[in-house]
Amino acid sequence: MHKQSDSAPEEATRTLSRFIAEADYAQLPAVVTERVKHSILDTLGIIMPASVLMPDLTAAIDLRIEAGGKEESSILAYGVKAPCWEAAFANGVRGHALDYADGHLEAVFRIGISVIPGALAIAERIGGVSGKAFITAVATGEEILCRLGISVARKRKTMGPWHSGILLGNFGATASAAKVLGLNADQTDRAFGIAFLQTGGTETTTAPDSNIRGMYGGFVSQTGVLAALMSQRGILGPKGCLESPENGLFDAYYRGLYDREALIDQLGARYEVENLSFKPWPACAFTHPYIGAMLDLLAENKLSGEDIEEIDVYVGKINWALCEPIDPDQGKVPTTTNDAKRSIPFNVAVAAARGKVSFGDFTAEGLRDPELLKMAKKVRRLSDPELDADNFAKEGSQLPPGKVGVKVKGGKRYIKQVSVPYGHHLNPVKGPDIVEKFRDCVAFSPRPIPAADRERVIDMILHLEEVPDIREIIRLLA
Repeated sequence: MHKQSDSAPEEATRTLSRFIAEADYAQLPAVVTERVKHSILDTLGIIMPASVLMPDLTAAIDLRIEAGGKEESSILAYGVKAPCWEAAFANGVRGHALDYADGHLEAVFRIGISVIPGALAIAERIGGVSGKAFITAVATGEEILCRLGISVARKRKTMGPWHSGILLGNFGATASAAKVLGLNADQTDRAFGIAFLQTGGTETTTAPDSNIRGMYGGFVSQTGVLAALMSQRGILGPKGCLESPENGLFDAYYRGLYDREALIDQLGARYEVENLSFKPWPACAFTHPYIGAMLDLLAENKLSGEDIEEIDVYVGKINWALCEPIDPDQGKVPTTTNDAKRSIPFNVAVAAARGKVSFGDFTAEGLRDPELLKMAKKVRRLSDPELDADNFAKEGSQLPPGKVGVKVKGGKRYIKQVSVPYGHHLNPVKGPDIVEKFRDCVAFSPRPIPAADRERVIDMILHLEEVPDIREIIRLLA
């Protein structure tokens, strides 16, 4: 267990709180500001279509709208306003629903969806928040969340039982909300203590028969907003909630196992935000090396789905459970969108049949598509222990490689292994592709966004440092 003595270094919550309070746009490296702007564009984009493509979300959003209250912050694409914490929930709850959000692979969870919705809601509530101020708030919140995730991941040998995206997301949301409000270090420390009252969440949220998995961004966004506002009003949360002996976050939830150096070393001088990854396909990140391998096989060998007779998917123990064979004749098929997004055979089959992976493949119609299910039945699961060489305790790429083989008509076989898929921070998505992803997402908005407004939003976010008030962007998307 972590214990402190009189000569021990400053408690980590205080260190992080001071970093947030003192952060200044002028001190952010250019690579960080660019990565944060992409995160903002990407996150706002994936929020817009989620309730259309995932109707299960509608009930959660409608509950917040029906409750009414002060109209101060926008529920994006709905044309209504609500109290800022309700808007933060209604926007955040859509952030991970499509499995399309940015993330940090070593931290092993999504980032922008926990940090941006709450900061956006408070910025609209108070008004006058410049683009530079908003970038700074998001940068600090995302940096805190990345470092918390890494500090835990480097001491963890297996996933679970806690879902760190939920458990730690509260602190990223609180950090960005506190920065937008201009809280000082002591107030931010207290806000973390208030948010700590709402921590929790285990890996059971990923159960294939559940539709709550992608909604957690709403809960952490609401918590962050309320924690920051309550601290601003003088409510005193417990200080030092991260490293408090016995009862702090790390001792209570992680048995004292965390990398303190990863949490605070070179804070403000080195940024983990630089290592954000952006998803080119709306599916579980562990399927991406396999999607990439199949798409490469098609492109490099000039193949189409019609040429393929057999597909071999090689997996280690990490991905074994994500590679359950699909057999429509025996009723072994993905039954929910969540199930399909986490199925390597289904995603490989989509890539083989379509030459791409997109939203429509995970709708109710997509899950029943005879062409896709016929292709998925061709997928065989083969064990390859070598693919477990990259494990969760290793710094760097946290995705095991994807290895796919195909047999085509005439008997010829091809095989491809992808270790660093497109979108990985070591193989980053290009800026124009993030812009095009935003356009694709906005096209499915529940309330149509005029093309001119959409392009104006893109331009303003890419030049966010020049925007005098973030509400200009919100108005165009609301």
